Amino acid sequence: MTSTIAPPDTGTEELDFPFRSSISTHPAPMTVSMNSNTPTKASLDLLISNDGFSEIEIESLTITFTVADDNWGEDASGILTPVWNKVSRPKPELPPGWTEDTSSPEPGRFTFKPKNKKAQPDDALRLHLDDIHVSAIKGITDVVISIETPGGRPEFKEATHSIGKFPVGFELKNFRADDPIVENGQSTKINWTVGGDRDVHYQFFVNGVERKNRSGRIEPPFNTGPLHATTIYKIIAKQQVGNDWLPYSDSAVVHVHGGEITAANALIADLRPALLATLTTGEHRSSNGRRFTPNQQYRGKFRGPGDGLIVGVLKISGEGNAKAEVTALLACEGFPATEVKASIGDSGYSKQHIIMPLPGGELCRVRVIPKSHNNLSATVQFALHWVSLSGDTRAPDVVYPVYD
Repeated sequence: MTSTIAPPDTGTEELDFPFRSSISTHPAPMTVSMNSNTPTKASLDLLISNDGFSEIEIESLTITFTVADDNWGEDASGILTPVWNKVSRPKPELPPGWTEDTSSPEPGRFTFKPKNKKAQPDDALRLHLDDIHVSAIKGITDVVISIETPGGRPEFKEATHSIGKFPVGFELKNFRADDPIVENGQSTKINWTVGGDRDVHYQFFVNGVERKNRSGRIEPPFNTGPLHATTIYKIIAKQQVGNDWLPYSDSAVVHVHGGEITAANALIADLRPALLATLTTGEHRSSNGRRFTPNQQYRGKFRGPGDGLIVGVLKISGEGNAKAEVTALLACEGFPATEVKASIGDSGYSKQHIIMPLPGGELCRVRVIPKSHNNLSATVQFALHWVSLSGDTRAPDVVYPVYD
């Protein structure tokens, strides 16, 4: 199961939830236990990140799972597990300066606090749970992320991720393209494995547009037809339990080499966070009349474990009439080099994306170059992500030396 919530593009008076958050489970979809003696054991990953360009003022961030501590008799359709005490909870991965508040422990609840009550840009928190003895009752269990703000500050809305607990025997897996990288105008097939889905209904989307199916069922394989742009395919499985519909979705991406490159699409919420890994992030500032220097360039080399994409985002902002730019160069073996530039002049802010296919075992060289055109202050931020197209969740290896 994968669920992703993205922050709004612009601020609103209602103070929408300001972070990007996503949940992945294994197995996916999650299925119920047969009984307390034969439990389905699952794991879960929750990622929360500040993808914005500004710090966010918060007192604390709390994650709440619906659980019972140690009693199968309290099992219910809305519960993740009735035996929380059996769940393995490794130490969370926290951003620099963040701490976990363990002063008032409650089953299924985690609270974290940022340094100086401020979540910085690119801060990312990852929580992993293992050995979850899944509830034996079909239904939907919610994971709620809430924020406490400093005194006198407006509050943020909560973010809720709903996890469907499907019947024993249901599976939908290996949803991926036969050829994840194709030439402009070529086609491929989307394949997947499915079973135990007699009462399951499906929806199928291509770049966010639903492909209607009268029967509510769709059988593999799906022929893409000729492709001219990077395309994202999404399948949604739904099963009705009472008045509720259990949700499960999965996505696959086909990158078109030599087509219309749409890098921003590779970062949208439909991609599986389990297959999205951050390679590097960085921030550079020019201030006090000093311009960007060669020492503020970033250089990196990566070797992919399997077929995938390197996707980057560049952001640059400046004060007053600052004039500056940042250029990203990606050169992967077997493909022409790709270059993208974000610059500021009158607007004071610019954002660009870059994308490059990286076949398994090949090498990709990356450079990020900030440059000033006057002495006014400017800030550059960049992030590079790895999107697996092969189902291999390992991130690419960093290759040394990076300067050669």
